[in-house]
Amino acid sequence: MTTHDIPAQTETEKEPAPFRLTREHVHKVAELSWSKDNSQALEWYAPEYRAHLPGRPVMKGGREFLDTLNMVRAAKPDLEVEWHDILIEGNRAVLRLTFRGHQWGPLFGIPPTGRLLKIDEIIVETYDDQGRMVEFRQEGDYAGMLMQMGIVPPPGTGPLGTLAHSIRTAVRLSWLDRKHRKAQQPR
Repeated sequence: MTTHDIPAQTETEKEPAPFRLTREHVHKVAELSWSKDNSQALEWYAPEYRAHLPGRPVMKGGREFLDTLNMVRAAKPDLEVEWHDILIEGNRAVLRLTFRGHQWGPLFGIPPTGRLLKIDEIIVETYDDQGRMVEFRQEGDYAGMLMQMGIVPPPGTGPLGTLAHSIRTAVRLSWLDRKHRKAQQPR
C-alpha cells in the first residue's frame, strides 16, 4: 500500500483536541455543581471520583458530593462565593475561595443559628483527560466557622469560661433544634 492509497482525513474525521484544563472549565463545573438542579453537573464527575473534606469520610462518586452541596445550599440559601485565585497546572486546579452566607437551616447536624458564616477555603481539583473531576480535596477554617456559629468558644477563653460556654451552647443548640423541628411540623 502506498501513501496514495490512504484516503486523506477530512476536517470532521480528525481526532478531537486533547482536553486542556482552563479557568472557564473550572467555573463551569462549579456553577453546575452549586446550581439548584445540580444533576446536570453529574456528567462532569468521573465514576471513580473521590471527595476529601476535613473531618468527614471520603465521599465516593459525584452524586454523594452533589447531595452534600445541596445540603449546604439549603442551610445557607443566601450563599455567595468569592473567587480569589485559580491556579492551573496540567490537569490540576488549586482554588482559593471565600464562602459567605447565613445559616438558616441545619448544617452537618447543627441546628439553624441564623448567623452569618464566612469561611475561607483552599480546594485542589484533579480532572481526567475528558474534563471530568476525579478528585476533590478541601481545606478550610472550620474551627473559625464553628466559632462564628457559637459552638466553639473564642480564643483566650479560660477553663471556667470554656465550661460556661459549653453549658450555654448546649442549652442554646437544644432550644434552636426544638424551634427548627417545630417550624418543620405540618400545620
